This record gives sequence, structure tokens and C-alpha cells, in this order.
Amino acid sequence: MKAGIYLHIPFCRRKCDYCNFYSITAERHDDVICRYVDRLIEEISFRSEISGRLNADTVYFGGGTPSLLDASDFEKIIKGLNSAFSLSGDTEITVEMNPHDLNRQKLLDLNSLGINRIVLGVQTLNEKMHNILGRSGRLCTPADLDLFFSTGEFTRCIDIIGGLPGQREENLLSDLKQVLPFLPEHISLYLLSVEEGTPLARRFSPDETFEDNQRNLWESAMDFLVSKGYEHYEISNFCRPGCQSRHNMKYWSFAPYAGLGAGAHSFLDSRRFSSRSSVQNYLESSSFSYEYDDRGDNALIVEYLMTALRLTRGFTLSGLRAVTGRDLPSVSASRMEDMISQGMIIIEGDRILLTRQGLFYADALIYRLTEPLL
Repeated sequence: MKAGIYLHIPFCRRKCDYCNFYSITAERHDDVICRYVDRLIEEISFRSEISGRLNADTVYFGGGTPSLLDASDFEKIIKGLNSAFSLSGDTEITVEMNPHDLNRQKLLDLNSLGINRIVLGVQTLNEKMHNILGRSGRLCTPADLDLFFSTGEFTRCIDIIGGLPGQREENLLSDLKQVLPFLPEHISLYLLSVEEGTPLARRFSPDETFEDNQRNLWESAMDFLVSKGYEHYEISNFCRPGCQSRHNMKYWSFAPYAGLGAGAHSFLDSRRFSSRSSVQNYLESSSFSYEYDDRGDNALIVEYLMTALRLTRGFTLSGLRAVTGRDLPSVSASRMEDMISQGMIIIEGDRILLTRQGLFYADALIYRLTEPLL
């Protein structure tokens, strides 16, 4: 099975009010970004030396705001990847992009480097919702969408955030209706999570009414996208036939991937490990070090349940056994019986999957299944 490669670009011009991911503020030509790119190339070479020449067929530039990088930065990194790893001829190379960074020449330059999938972080096309969300950068406009969908040869993906404070069904569906005429191959529809310690959490506290509204919005948007021919293949992800994110499927299908950069996570040889470095430590350390996440005998089966249940197709008991070497633990099976009676999970043959209702409560259900094994 070929691996994926994830490259973490932890820079943003300004942190969005809802975000609790690790990043630092920087502008396109800041020295810290130049140094980081050079260091990332050094780590690519280092990982090849200690792990061998990894065979990979997906590359994902995530962040942060990877589109802060210049085309020359992407060129250097991709050259380093090709030198250190074996990338297949049909490698999916994805870049996350902020509307602020959209311009015709950049899109053409990225395309010329072999980048073939762009994820545009639209989040919302409604100015009021944009301000409530505290989204950094300017609002994505129809002109931005025209440019994005008419320039270069990409698989074009759109990120939308739903379930915002004060958002109504017509607001969210309006965002989707403005995007769909462009025929995006992939749409990620995330429900807003109000994370503790963020500026958004300091000015808004969710209550039960908020959760009920989120569920209604999510179900309306889900039904709308499915009615327009999109396959709902993962809790938050919809695609046209054959346009799933091959890279993200590696996370959800228990496939190996190598994470590179400050704070990046990896899953190789059935072990999870990460670089816990801040950007400063990443740049200044004399060597690269990783922290391994060895949580005992149950770690593998916990990880399998946490990832496989995110897919709308769920997982099979035979597949669980093939990957982990174990059957479903009795304590998890007992809790699963309760979830079946509550209409949260169904079993079809030996396949276990979340129901429509279960998908909305997936995080809580997965935790309940795995908590005794932690």
C-alpha cells in the first residue's frame, strides 16, 4: 500500500477567531517562511535516510495557509520530495488556498509544477457570517470563484463552514447554491466547533438550541448536496463520482502517511509519531526528533475505530480483524448494542456503519466505543 505525504505549513497572516490549530503569523516574504522551507527540505532528506525511500502517491500541503508560499517554494519542496521519495506518476498533489492568495499567475505556476488539486477555503460567502466567524482575510467573492474555476487544470475543492451563530438554513444553502454552478469536484462541509480559548469562544457560548440548529442546518445541506449528485462519503465530505480526496482517505482507511514540518503527525509501520516542535524549535534544533504515541495493546484497534467510523460506508468486522489481528472487544460490542437500539448504528452483514443520526453525533459515539480501551 502506497503512503501519503503531509507537509505542514504553519503560517497565517492572521489567525481566524474560531481556529485552535497551531500556527504563527507571517507574511509571504518573511524570513521565517524562507528558513522554514529550507528546513523542511532538510527534514525530507533526513526522513528518507532513516525510513528508506518511501513509495507515495499523495502529497498534501496543509496548514496554516500553504498558499502563503511562493511558487518557487513549492518547486523546491516538490523537487526535494522527488529526490528523497518514490512518487508515482499519478500522484495527487493538493494545496490548501486562501481566497486572499488567488491570482491567475499563481494558479498557472502551481499547475505547471504538477500540483493538481486545490482546496479553496471559502468558508462562507455571506459578509455577516464572515464577520461573525472572525474569518481572517477578505470575503470570497463571485469574481474569486470565476478565477478559481477557470484557470489551470485542477481538481477543484471547496471548504464551507456551517452551523454558525445566527445562521439560518437559507444562508447556508445560499452559499452552496452560489458554488454549485461552478461544478466543484469536492465539497467539505464542516460544522463549526467553538473551541475553548479561541476569540470566538470568548464572545459566544453554545447552548442546546445552538446544537439543534446545527443539526438542522447540516441535514438540510447534506440532503441538498446529495440531491445534486454528490456522494456523501465521509462525515464532512462530499464529492462527484471518483473525486474523493485520495490523501484524506489514507487517514480514514488506516493507510500509512508521513508528516513533515513542525507539529506534523505520521503513521508508519502501524505506529503513530509526531514532531512536537514549535516553529522556533523546528528551525533552531540541531536534529529532528519525534515523539512516539505508544498507548499499549489497544492502541491499534482504537485508532481503527476512530478513523473507519468516519466513513459513511463504515467498516467490516473482517476488515477490522485483518488490520488489527483482533475481533471487536466485548466491551465495545456491548456498547455498540446500545447504540443500535438507539438508532445510531446499523449492521449490514458484517459491516458496521453509523446511521444518519449517528453521523451527527459521531465524535461522542466513537469516544463511547473506544473509551474503555484507552
